[in-house]
Amino acid sequence: MRAVLFSLLLLTACSGYDDLALLELESVEPPEIEPGTILRIRGNGFPLGRSPQIVLRGDVFRPGTPKQSLDAELLGQVRSDSLIEVPIGAELLDALGGRATLDGELRVGFRAADEQRDVFAAERVRLDFLPDTASQLMAEAADDHVEAALQPSAFGITLSHEELGTPGVRVTAVEPGSLADRQGVLPEDRVVGLDGLTIYARRDFEPDPSRSDSTVFVRRDGLRGVHALRWPHEATTQAADPLELTVFVLLGLLFAWISPLALSVRPHYAQIPRTAWAARLGLVAAFSALMLFVPTLQWATMWILGLGTFAALFALATRERLGTQSLAFAVGSVLSVMLLAQTASIAEIIGAQGPEALRWYAFQSPASVLAFVVYLHALGLVSARPRLSASLYAAPAAVLGAVLFVGGWPLADPWLGVAVLSVKAVLLLLAAGALQLRQRLALGIGFTALALAMAGWLIDFDALVPQWSAMSVGVICALVLRAVVPPLRRVSAPVPA
Repeated sequence: MRAVLFSLLLLTACSGYDDLALLELESVEPPEIEPGTILRIRGNGFPLGRSPQIVLRGDVFRPGTPKQSLDAELLGQVRSDSLIEVPIGAELLDALGGRATLDGELRVGFRAADEQRDVFAAERVRLDFLPDTASQLMAEAADDHVEAALQPSAFGITLSHEELGTPGVRVTAVEPGSLADRQGVLPEDRVVGLDGLTIYARRDFEPDPSRSDSTVFVRRDGLRGVHALRWPHEATTQAADPLELTVFVLLGLLFAWISPLALSVRPHYAQIPRTAWAARLGLVAAFSALMLFVPTLQWATMWILGLGTFAALFALATRERLGTQSLAFAVGSVLSVMLLAQTASIAEIIGAQGPEALRWYAFQSPASVLAFVVYLHALGLVSARPRLSASLYAAPAAVLGAVLFVGGWPLADPWLGVAVLSVKAVLLLLAAGALQLRQRLALGIGFTALALAMAGWLIDFDALVPQWSAMSVGVICALVLRAVVPPLRRVSAPVPA
């Protein structure tokens, strides 16, 4: 007992000088900051007559420049126990470089009575810093001198010079056949963001020239949510050498031909009744519509929860573990894609792929290709069963797979998007029947995909293997040939159930 009390006292002594999160922050406003703006911090528990310690830190995004970090101390006054006012001067905007968007955290603290620690609170903030009118006019005059390759016209759009005073610049025209046109951008859409920068004016649309691509956020009246589109810069859209592409396709063919995957490719389609297929097609169309029209469901995490529910129903109906096994493999593949895209947002995952097939995650990187193979395996474990419980699981899993790995749906027309997404999901259901992996091999591939996805945060695989998409095409072609052409199939021991 004495030893326990001594340990508790020791732990208390060691943590006695930790800061205390005893304050409460409710809001930080306004979100738009100009010189002379009074930043109002509202909360509870602010001590009157004390000087607050205010720190603003986070990532700073500016037009045409790489992302930077900010860690600045601000001077403020406590007006009441629920209000702190912070005057914003030109010095802070100068330190930011003028027009900027900050995505980070604001921390408010007060020195405790023991003078050894702080009482504090922190709040996530996103603030847009806007220069004064004179600075904006100077920027407007220099707008015509922006490098042509990085202007909006390079992506096929023309932006209005009209400034609304709120986030968003209207698209006045879209060039037919351009990148923006292929991704479904229409006139009267509004560009509201470029990478981490909020767009208020045409001059804000200036991509970082050090990046190979940019994420553009587009909003459309009548549609809920914001669509994230991945737009490559001119350097990444140059036509590749046909000979180089051919060489990498042949390398992919050779690699897949001699890999252990070739031993696992075998059609194992079950005789599913037409009525079951009709029900499954109807479910695919229904879940595709839910994906497009319900904003709450446009998150990969929500679909994981749904798949978990349907997998449980399948397990209860069949008293088999296949549903649990399929869910585990599917979740691993979904996590790999979320790591690669660095988001759980369905719209941003689609934007990270682009309209070109070679940019789909089914071909894009080593991690995504392996995750795609494992996802097909997970889908095939259940999709061959004719039961309704199997269809309830396979249909949403196929729709999610179409979003994660084969580009999702086009932005232009929601109902066209439902049709395209449904067709892709059905094709994945058919493809899942041509791949049958041993459990150990599937586990190994799944863990490898996760490891490569995490390593991608530190290693640029695109630089190491610049034509990986072409190589992955060769891999997929080799596996399809082995599955479709009987003389080309490799003989192996039966795969245990």
